Amino acid sequence: MVRILLFIFLSVNVLSAQPLQIRPGSESVKDGDNRMQVNDWRGAVGDYTTAINADPGFADAYYKRSVALTKLARFSEALKDQTEAQRLNPDILNIYDSRAQLRMLVEDYPGAVEDYTRAIQGDPTQTELYNRKAHAEMAAGDFTAAVSSYDKLIAKEDRDTLAYVFRALANIKLKNYPAAEKDINTALSLDAKNTIALEVWGLLLIEQQQYPQAISVLDKAIMINPDFALAFYNRGVAKRLSEDNIGADIDFSRAIELDLNITTAYFNRAMAKRQLGQVEASIEDYDKALTLDKNYVEAMFFRGLTKKLLGDYQGAIEDYDRALAINPKDVEALNNRANVRMLFGDYNQAITDYNQAIRLNESYGIAYYNRAIAYMMSSKRMEACSDFRSSLDLGYLPASTALDDFCAVR
Repeated sequence: MVRILLFIFLSVNVLSAQPLQIRPGSESVKDGDNRMQVNDWRGAVGDYTTAINADPGFADAYYKRSVALTKLARFSEALKDQTEAQRLNPDILNIYDSRAQLRMLVEDYPGAVEDYTRAIQGDPTQTELYNRKAHAEMAAGDFTAAVSSYDKLIAKEDRDTLAYVFRALANIKLKNYPAAEKDINTALSLDAKNTIALEVWGLLLIEQQQYPQAISVLDKAIMINPDFALAFYNRGVAKRLSEDNIGADIDFSRAIELDLNITTAYFNRAMAKRQLGQVEASIEDYDKALTLDKNYVEAMFFRGLTKKLLGDYQGAIEDYDRALAINPKDVEALNNRANVRMLFGDYNQAITDYNQAIRLNESYGIAYYNRAIAYMMSSKRMEACSDFRSSLDLGYLPASTALDDFCAVR
């Protein structure tokens, strides 16, 4: 997917609408300002803290300390200071805009949307606020709202190429492919060599399962910018989905060389390697993906499958346990954990997992089939035959052979 870069525009020069008053902490604030000028962020935090201790109602000191804390990547603390500054002085300039940016950094996307909305109400002429609000709405998964924000931005800036590109991306998420295609065409008419527009076009074609066309478009993006990591990544996705796993492996590797933090590139390279028979190497990539995102459920699931192939049954169980701790309603994880338990001969626990999977999805034919085998191994022939019949009724054809082999009246 296209990444949205977030820039922090906080500045110690963005103060209140009123002149700085002489207050008990004013000298310490001046000291902090001087330290900020020489990039001594920690020292500045200390000076602003001294000012706040001397005068707990000093809104500008809280605001300026938030700037220094932001420079130190202490975003949660900075956000608290911004909120206190706003409480003490609602007239601080750009407070909602800067606080929204901090909320983006701590992944409070709904809060960021709320602050950008208030910032726009304060100054509807700042077109960049519509752009940032749309980014926040995209991050929050509210693509309909994002389209609306881009509509307003484009109404004010109808030659903003990236506004069309990102509106296209929002429409892709909404599966409104004609609208997305129209926006991409407009963006490319404004700038035929815009690599982000080409990359999103490639993404649109992938979504429509037009893999050769997607590869061709992404080729153009890479020709224009040979260091465009996301273009290599998405071309790798198109190649993997068209079963060119060798080409996919090469593209994912190049994407990773250019950007070590594309979590999904490690996951997809692992999937390509698995198809190429490089099973042990795929484990390393799943590991890396999970290092970058400890809650990456798909990586846990497929690493569990791969560990099962390698005979590491306990490791597979642990991966499914982790996946189910995050999403207890993952019927495939339940089914696969039960399958591994069957290999241990732990039929009772396997049946428990199959039961839960079936409760969650009564149409899950393979779970009925697998539970039937567990019942058969537990000498419960009647329950097994009932499950084989249910599995066949749900369209899982291997159940027909099982019924003939184990349940036919002789």
